[in-house]
Amino acid sequence: MSPELAPTPPRRAVSPLDHRLEAATGHDIDTLWTYRDRGVFDEVHAHLVDQHREVAKAQTGVVFYLRLLNRLSSGEFDVDDALFARLDHAVDHLEQASATRDAAARKLLVALEPIEAAATAPAPGAMQLSTDDHAALLAIAGGAKLYEHLLTGRMSVTSASGTRIPHAKLQRLEGAGLERVSLIGWSVDRMCPSG
Repeated sequence: MSPELAPTPPRRAVSPLDHRLEAATGHDIDTLWTYRDRGVFDEVHAHLVDQHREVAKAQTGVVFYLRLLNRLSSGEFDVDDALFARLDHAVDHLEQASATRDAAARKLLVALEPIEAAATAPAPGAMQLSTDDHAALLAIAGGAKLYEHLLTGRMSVTSASGTRIPHAKLQRLEGAGLERVSLIGWSVDRMCPSG
């Protein structure tokens, strides 16, 4: 008998801006709401999540009136003056719900702008990596050996793919704070001079 899987919690109401929030914060909507409820966020992020909740609440209203209109127009009810009155009433409420959602979305966008700007801004003092630097890091990530000549003390780096990486480049990458990335798959060999 296989163990029963735990039920997945229901996903929060989807707003048209969910993907932007997730991209800017690095968290899915459920995590953002949970962190907000626990009081983990600073004031800026807490305000952002509060604004998202307003958009989600307003979106729920829009969806409700869309479904009501769908049901009213399904043919289930007699076409008479009462149906037309209900349709007019539902359309009026849908317009109001849509306006409320759009106003909440504008407030959310205002709250989101500084967070998106901070997420895309480079860190102060961060080194820009060239294409060569990226290639060197990828080669090292696949495994590399650092060789040191016992007599001269010269060092050289050879990746598992056979790519030779200048030791000066390795030192520059390590100086930029990438030593953890560059140490993946390292092994150090000491070479003896041939007689």
